[in-house]
Amino acid sequence: MNTLHLVTEYLRALQEQGTGYVQVDDEARGILRQWMQAAKANRRAARPGEAPAAEPPRPIKAPEASEKRGPLLSLFEEARAGAADDAEGEEEIIPFFRPPGDTPEQRWQSFDAMLSAWRPILSLGTLRRTPVPGCGNRNADIMFVGEYPSYEDEAAATPFRSAAGDKLDAMLRAMGLTRAAIYLTLLVKFRPLQQNQTTQTRPPTAREIAFNLPILETEINLVRPKVIVALGVIAARGLLGHSDLPLSSFLSRHWSFNDIPVVVAHHPSYLLRTFNLPERRRLWEEMLFVMQTAGLPISPTQRNFFLPKATA
Repeated sequence: MNTLHLVTEYLRALQEQGTGYVQVDDEARGILRQWMQAAKANRRAARPGEAPAAEPPRPIKAPEASEKRGPLLSLFEEARAGAADDAEGEEEIIPFFRPPGDTPEQRWQSFDAMLSAWRPILSLGTLRRTPVPGCGNRNADIMFVGEYPSYEDEAAATPFRSAAGDKLDAMLRAMGLTRAAIYLTLLVKFRPLQQNQTTQTRPPTAREIAFNLPILETEINLVRPKVIVALGVIAARGLLGHSDLPLSSFLSRHWSFNDIPVVVAHHPSYLLRTFNLPERRRLWEEMLFVMQTAGLPISPTQRNFFLPKATA
């Protein structure tokens, strides 16, 4: 992603928040004009029968006062369009998700406003339109990241509302926690779309995950937890970037995201399918590590969950 793309995506984020005008100085406007002149030259060179521009860009005059403010996004878009031929074959550009604001409270307000109306997500056309935002303590020490919304999650606009959510709540109670004490969110905030969809839900594609990652990264940067728990292989792959690893390769290893420790654990739905005590103990040991990393006290009873009972 080059500077032109970075600036365009930043301006688009401002536009989606209702900002129609931005202040620019003479130097910024000069750079903009150079970009546009280069883009026009590229377009002329690409047309059959036309030679590329031979003369250098004309000197840029200082802008009038009335020129220093204006809706610049369309100008950057034009410059990007002129450079499209050069970008052919490049990887798809993942846009920024940067809620504006001077304080965490202002940025959270912008985050909430942007989530349901963010154009890059809406333009995918493969996700449903109802977001399932995170919930809980926005200053939590522990952040749980699930995979993608279920039918029940979408209906309630809250993550983990199905039977797997009941298992998650039970796990939290065993840790001495509630949903109000943690921050709970999803890797993909919108339920993946299917033809003739009713209650069924498919896993998200790699492209859908990539477009949701900037949203999750913003949440992580706003919450700044002491530890992140990735629930399930899709959450682990999306968060840690290892798209080919099985869940077993993530378990019992130390990971990090932006210098924050990440613990990978089975999705709570796994507990609906297994009653194997060693497997449950392995999951619980991950939660003990989470508690330890977050600085929570661990009682003897908690340490002994799912261990064989001593016999006389």
